[in-house]
Amino acid sequence: MQRSIDRAYLDTKYGSVWKHARLKHDDYAQTEFLAEYPREGGIILDGIKEGAAAIIDRINSAVSGPFERAMRQGVQEHESLLEQLPKRRQLAHAQKDQLATYQEMLDLPDAKIVRAYSDRSIVKEIDQIASMVRSDEQGDSYVELNLYGSHAHPVYVFNSAQAKRFHETVSRRELGQPVLIRGKIRSLDQGNKYSGMKAKILNLDSDREVTLHLGSDEDFIKLHPYHTAEQVLLFACPVIEFGAYDPNGGDMYFVDVAE
Repeated sequence: MQRSIDRAYLDTKYGSVWKHARLKHDDYAQTEFLAEYPREGGIILDGIKEGAAAIIDRINSAVSGPFERAMRQGVQEHESLLEQLPKRRQLAHAQKDQLATYQEMLDLPDAKIVRAYSDRSIVKEIDQIASMVRSDEQGDSYVELNLYGSHAHPVYVFNSAQAKRFHETVSRRELGQPVLIRGKIRSLDQGNKYSGMKAKILNLDSDREVTLHLGSDEDFIKLHPYHTAEQVLLFACPVIEFGAYDPNGGDMYFVDVAE
């Protein structure tokens, strides 16, 4: 819960929050809630802080939408990133002369994606809380979240089924539109049974090291000749989760070598 409070505070202070954003020393006093002793009736923990209404309201605004969507629908099947890749690859080659560059995406970030990333940074922490009852073995256990900011917000109740639907909603991933990215390969990893193939590249537009996911051995072989090059031009897609992407350091998915 503390991490969701921290992320909500950063968003209310700066208007957005990005990957690896951290509180500064002077921020801690603004995010420290008084935790009262647990009460009977389950595990009931109260957190109180005067003057924190904006933080609580921001948490509520992030949680309310996905919670309502999760309650309206069951767990749904959707295409994996690998299944989405052929269409993105076809699009990249068909429109290679019209594709946006990564630099253009940095210069003109989509306001909806910026907002969604701030929401995601908050709801993923709430999802962790709800995960305590996600397993079928938890029986009738549930998590109840009561938020009191500028006013009393609706109560969010997660039992096992609701926690699963909420998780599916906030963790859904898709490939964004392909872009042209200038990169320098730092490392190539063929993966193992626990993790997929990927590369670490220096994004020369953002000057950040990012993860570039690879879909197949063929893609690994395509990249390998460039692992000592100073620069390689790539088609790649942002990996969008819960409608959100961090243009400064978010993961990318390899589509093809553009050179």
